[in-house]
Amino acid sequence: MIRNYKDTDYDQLVELYLHPEWFGGQFDVARDNRRGLASIIAKDPEAILVYEEDGKLVGTVSLIEDGRVAWLFRFAVKENDHKIAEALYQKAMEIFKDRGHTQILVYTPVGNEGLSERYKKLNMTKGRDFTAYWKDI
Repeated sequence: MIRNYKDTDYDQLVELYLHPEWFGGQFDVARDNRRGLASIIAKDPEAILVYEEDGKLVGTVSLIEDGRVAWLFRFAVKENDHKIAEALYQKAMEIFKDRGHTQILVYTPVGNEGLSERYKKLNMTKGRDFTAYWKDI
């Protein structure tokens, strides 16, 4: 079942994020702390979706938008289960479409064949390779 993230999900969400092979990123307390996520969902309850199965979170995706970009972020799916990824993707597309977006994007690490295969199966178009840089301030 797909639903909106709740603060009580935090520990299970972190458990998903601790598996970089499931979303291609890394858990970072600066971006993924409990207080920050609570602030995000207070402004937009649909900003973080979770997939719950038998009382356990097995997938999540965050929706980031700024009026011109609709971005799937922290798209983590346990064991890269395609059924769960497809359901989260469809729900995210529905939300973004209802908000007026005509395109969505997602970033994935270069060379991660498992995640590349996920996005091919979702019929997404592959763009050029990029590297992200950040600095703690």
